[in-house]
Amino acid sequence: MKRLEILDYSRFFAAIFVLLFHYTFNGITNGKIQSISHIPWLIDFTKYGYLGVELFFMISGFVIYISSKEKSPISFSINRATRLYPTYWFAVLLTSFFAFFLGGELMSVTVTQILSNLTMLQSFLEIEHIDGVYWTLIFEIKFYFAFFILLLLGLQKFLKYIFICWPLLFCTALFFGKESIIYLGEYYYFFCAGALFGIIKENNKEWSAILSLIITYFFCIYFSISKSMELSQIKETFYSQLITGTIISSFFILFIIQNLNKVQNLKLPYSKTAGGLTYSLYLIHAHIGYMLINYFANDTNLVLAYILIFLTIIAISFFIHKVIEIKLHNYWKSFFSYLIGSFSRLKKYYSNPAKERY
Repeated sequence: MKRLEILDYSRFFAAIFVLLFHYTFNGITNGKIQSISHIPWLIDFTKYGYLGVELFFMISGFVIYISSKEKSPISFSINRATRLYPTYWFAVLLTSFFAFFLGGELMSVTVTQILSNLTMLQSFLEIEHIDGVYWTLIFEIKFYFAFFILLLLGLQKFLKYIFICWPLLFCTALFFGKESIIYLGEYYYFFCAGALFGIIKENNKEWSAILSLIITYFFCIYFSISKSMELSQIKETFYSQLITGTIISSFFILFIIQNLNKVQNLKLPYSKTAGGLTYSLYLIHAHIGYMLINYFANDTNLVLAYILIFLTIIAISFFIHKVIEIKLHNYWKSFFSYLIGSFSRLKKYYSNPAKERY
């Protein structure tokens, strides 16, 4: 897949949007930030930062379809594990280290919690996340799992048609009130939208994909507005349906622009670094940021504290990106190649008749 530099900017924007939501609004609202108060004029904008997750999911659907549609299931698994786990492991351990000294009652962690979180499967074990932002990774894993199964079934040539038909399942699920079932609604609308943009990128005259994208767009709007109405009650603050719909629409416009030939060749300064920082920035920013804000910030030095803490999080993210993700990349890939390859060889061994093993 040719690198789209505007996509790197989009990733970084989504991460910053979520960070602002947590530092200026959600962390204070949920009581994890106790040393500062809301800035009323600022939260009128930043309270919508949770929608950055929806943009992440669109980007994920787009990238996975474009880059992985012709891969083998083993190759896909190795690439995804290499991308997700090393940075995640470092983030879990680093956040746990901070929590040991600064976590207090609300952000303390246990050994059992740490060990279960290292698997990334803690939700399935009904164990609490060490950092609340990890919930999004469960949706990523479920999406990757579905994609892996399609590859395993040898459906690479049919992936385009499967994604084009996916919105029909959304319609059916909505009709029967089953949109909460996995893959049939909610955040999966955004994964589907991203994949459909990937299809249209390859052929902008794929009218069936365009029609499916239009249908999916309305599902995304429907879900996001419904969620904003729920948040208005939960957070006890007003969320404008118009603003919510406009932000989601802007994500779709961004992808339309991104698919233009001229934009695909656009060269943007520091785009690779910005895109590279995003995953680590997202994973470490919340609880570590909350703890630093509680320790260093008050309503008097708020602006300076925000700036210094933001720069600290960026610096840590830069270290993770350069060392864990880039410098050690080949080691991680070799490790996961061996690990996943071993499972594959073991499966092949036991699936063969006994006489063929010798």
